[in-house]
Amino acid sequence: MVKALSSNLLARGFLTLVLLYLYAPIVVIVLFSFTTSPRLSMPIEGLTLAWYQNAFANPLITKALTNSLILAAIAAIGAGLMGAAFAFGMMKLVQPRLRQALLAASLLPAVVPLLVIGISLAVLFHGLGLPQGLRNTAIGHVLVSLPFVVLTMNARLETFDFTTLEAARDLGASSFQTFRDITFPQIRPSIVGAALLAAALSLDEFVVTWFNIGNEQSVPVLVWGLMRRGVDPSINALASMLLFLLVCLVIGSNFIGRRNT
Repeated sequence: MVKALSSNLLARGFLTLVLLYLYAPIVVIVLFSFTTSPRLSMPIEGLTLAWYQNAFANPLITKALTNSLILAAIAAIGAGLMGAAFAFGMMKLVQPRLRQALLAASLLPAVVPLLVIGISLAVLFHGLGLPQGLRNTAIGHVLVSLPFVVLTMNARLETFDFTTLEAARDLGASSFQTFRDITFPQIRPSIVGAALLAAALSLDEFVVTWFNIGNEQSVPVLVWGLMRRGVDPSINALASMLLFLLVCLVIGSNFIGRRNT
């Protein structure tokens, strides 16, 4: 009994240490974003929202935040639609070996280092004569988000009953009616959840963005540039806002995915 209790306490202590290791830096960033002192030191003198006001008053930050939201929306829509269509097409293939080969090929961008992808896209766009900017960056964000959308949609479609589509066609429904009334309502939650995941990945993407965004700014790129001059609570406020957006998107993606199952 004593041995089991000590083992249980040891396991809980280990889990607590791991959680502290993972989340202590994040807690510190959020905490220092509310401090009244411009110096990042303990103990905290007081709490204020002034650094968030300063962040929104900075045109560079508002422009970077707007660009990040635009990129996240494009990644969500582009990767969501392309990933859903690709996964649905794979499931319609009869040969399992070809299906597995296509799935493995679609997941390669998630395995290849982002540094390689960022440089490759920059070289490709330069060769095509496309100047750096949000357009090139959006293409890169769709590319790096697409494997995760495909993986999410493939897991949903593994349990999809394709016989319902055949039954609808036998009853005289057209291809469009079958998609509108049967297919899309069943896979819509998975598409929305995968799109939210793509948006979260886009908001956090730095390497591919850095090589392709040019003179524009996104939140990760701006934070990296500001960090070179030193850390102030305005940067912590910006990082906390980005963290809040990411958490909301991930929670929303998981919630929608669970409702679908």
